[in-house]
Amino acid sequence: MSEAWPVAIAQGWHPLAALDALGSKPVARRLMGTLVVLFLSAGKPVVMLDRCPHRALKLSDGCVRGGAIACPYHGWRFGADGRCVEVPGSDEVPAVSARVLPVEIRAGLVWTCLAETPPPFPRLPALLDDPALDHFRWLVAPSRMRLLDGIENMLDASHPHYVHPWFLRGTGKRRAMRVEVSLGPDGAQAVYHENARAEGIMPRLLEGKRTVSIGRYFPPTIGQLEFRTDRGLSVSLTAIFVPEDTDLVRPYALFSTRRGIAPNWLKRWVLKAFNLPLLRQDQRVLADQVEALKDWGAVDFAIGPADLIGPTVWRLANGRPQAVEQREAILYL
Repeated sequence: MSEAWPVAIAQGWHPLAALDALGSKPVARRLMGTLVVLFLSAGKPVVMLDRCPHRALKLSDGCVRGGAIACPYHGWRFGADGRCVEVPGSDEVPAVSARVLPVEIRAGLVWTCLAETPPPFPRLPALLDDPALDHFRWLVAPSRMRLLDGIENMLDASHPHYVHPWFLRGTGKRRAMRVEVSLGPDGAQAVYHENARAEGIMPRLLEGKRTVSIGRYFPPTIGQLEFRTDRGLSVSLTAIFVPEDTDLVRPYALFSTRRGIAPNWLKRWVLKAFNLPLLRQDQRVLADQVEALKDWGAVDFAIGPADLIGPTVWRLANGRPQAVEQREAILYL
């Protein structure tokens, strides 16, 4: 694991797969440049380093038999606790183990931590466990971006006019909007008081008159957008950003919506269809940012008046203190 990772990221918990996506075959993943493998043993998920201690081949290229994973090279099998349980062709079994990583199952996802001493599991958004809402997951393929820039981009209210014109915000006259900002050691929140029918195509079709929109940051890697109308929650998007490598990030998108006439499968189809072009536009600009930074190396970003949550993301991810702060701002969106 690279020592260049921010401390809260390096020591944090990260999801690797949806629990219901695990089956009879091992699943290979990469986390902060480290290869890991997931498989089921007696119906429970196991996460190991994806390296056979015998000759270093990938265990994920093997198979699972009797709750143990077998290396594709010599067939050595390793149980759920990592210990070698079989060496084909011999009655002897060496005292060798593959390294097993800790596992937590939250929000239907399998999480792990690479730290030698894992910290307590982080606070997750309460909406994810609300039984009164419809929920669905969208597991997105990894794309080129820097981890903290991806989180900040999701919670940034000033780029949609340029990156997503007409999708989220209109391109004409902007409206003055009061924003309540709350910062602290547990994260950040920005509440945008809108009280008007949105000009963007997507919110006009899906929401109607929006009263507030909210951006939240849950350290170290979770961003959440929540949109409300007079009837309450319209839709919420929670994104968990997983650092597969230095410039490669896999987002796990979790949608929550108010229950109503439309069935969940239809809302899933509509939301994915509307969000796919937005995802592609964000992926393009974040990949362009990666390329641009190659020419400049480590640079300090300027902070503007609309950068309400980004500085808190950078502070908390790097283990720096964030003082409790509450303030108001006026933005023209």
